[in-house]
Amino acid sequence: MISMEWDGLTDRDRYGDWYLKARDRFSDLARDADWDGLFGELEKNPGYVNLARPGNRSGFAPLHQAAWHGAGVAVVSRLIAHGAWRTRRTRDGRLPVDIARERGHAHLLELLEPVAVRQLPSPSDVLEHHFHAMLRERTGSCFDEIEHLLPPLSPLTEGLDVRIFFRVVGMMGGFHYRLHTDTVHVNGRSRMDGDNGDFYHVTPDGWTKLAYSPAPPPPWSYPY
Repeated sequence: MISMEWDGLTDRDRYGDWYLKARDRFSDLARDADWDGLFGELEKNPGYVNLARPGNRSGFAPLHQAAWHGAGVAVVSRLIAHGAWRTRRTRDGRLPVDIARERGHAHLLELLEPVAVRQLPSPSDVLEHHFHAMLRERTGSCFDEIEHLLPPLSPLTEGLDVRIFFRVVGMMGGFHYRLHTDTVHVNGRSRMDGDNGDFYHVTPDGWTKLAYSPAPPPPWSYPY
């Protein structure tokens, strides 16, 4: 199982000071191509591997920075082994492989080309539309008050059992989601819930709230 986080929060002022400093320090290491320092941080915080700088202005995660710098194959392979998403796009829509191609780093193109270990139910764009519609409806006014970048579903294809957490500020919680056969399973939960929260199935035909809990929820943590 690979557990990751999608940080869609765009307002830097919403982060706690200590967490903001830790994330900025991590992003600085990637920006400066300090790979030894970056892997040292990933040993302590493995969930950082797909996170951009807080505020998501460019959306550059470590794999994008490695592509931009033309890092060695060993560095990029190690990032991917840590769970870095080759399908993660920047704010302007570029994949790591696109950045490597633009920069002329031919040695990285084959390695950075996205590989789908699993397939999303088809049509995947309709599936993602229903997933986002469910998020918008179930969060009420949270997205109106605080801008969040909604998570893409493509990272779910990069492993056999990828599980992602999307934190929603204002909800005091968020959504855990994963791909199961032809369905995206979602658990929406708040710290204020006295139970396991709500569970949903999302398919290309729409989304459904379940009347039962299909599995125990994962533990929670709140860095900001």
